[in-house]
Amino acid sequence: MALTSYLSGQRKHFINVASQLVEDGEFIRFTSAFSEEGLMNLAHLAHVVRSSDPIDWAAAYTAIESKCVFIVAADCETGEPHYLQPEKGNWMRLVLASCTLPLVTRGRIQVGGRWVFDGGYADAIPLNRAVEDGHQRILVVRTRPSGTKIEQGTLDWLASYWFRNNEAIAKLFESSHEQYNSVVDQLRAEGNGTATWSEIAPYTPLLSDGYSVTASDVRADYRHGMEAGLDWLARNPID
Repeated sequence: MALTSYLSGQRKHFINVASQLVEDGEFIRFTSAFSEEGLMNLAHLAHVVRSSDPIDWAAAYTAIESKCVFIVAADCETGEPHYLQPEKGNWMRLVLASCTLPLVTRGRIQVGGRWVFDGGYADAIPLNRAVEDGHQRILVVRTRPSGTKIEQGTLDWLASYWFRNNEAIAKLFESSHEQYNSVVDQLRAEGNGTATWSEIAPYTPLLSDGYSVTASDVRADYRHGMEAGLDWLARNPID
């Protein structure tokens, strides 16, 4: 969602939407955890974006002309990552697919004839995909401090049991954190002889990394990210 707002050229759009969502009490509702929509109501997210604070889709599509833009989703059957390109009419659906989390939201969404969910489980930091695609200078924008690794969470453990009849998906929830940590180690190398990379990362854990979030947390993280981004630009002047 943040990338979509950025590409539309609407400054602070994502922050405004996120602030509205956490304030109105309709997006995250613990009483709805076992409903069809789940803890996080993606239908409400779509409604807010379409009605209260619309994306400038014309500007977004103009921005990606002659560019390679992909949104990552995980296959519900195989657990493999799919790198989906936004097209007219399907962009918002791809955004929702990238937000869909088993046991947290509605669990899956259909895109192009296949069922998918949040690609963060299949390829959370798609550095290697960028290298494979031939990119030589890569900037990774992180949501965790540089070098921070993760462990299998409680929801991941529950999901691995819930999907125990699908070996590929169960394994994905058991081991996705290991793939993530491997890329975290890889980022420290800053290159592989063919490509170079660097990262913009928060200096401390974000306040909005969780399910009990306030609008003040969102705005504080926005200022935190701006500071980290400006510091990176100071260290790496654009040619």
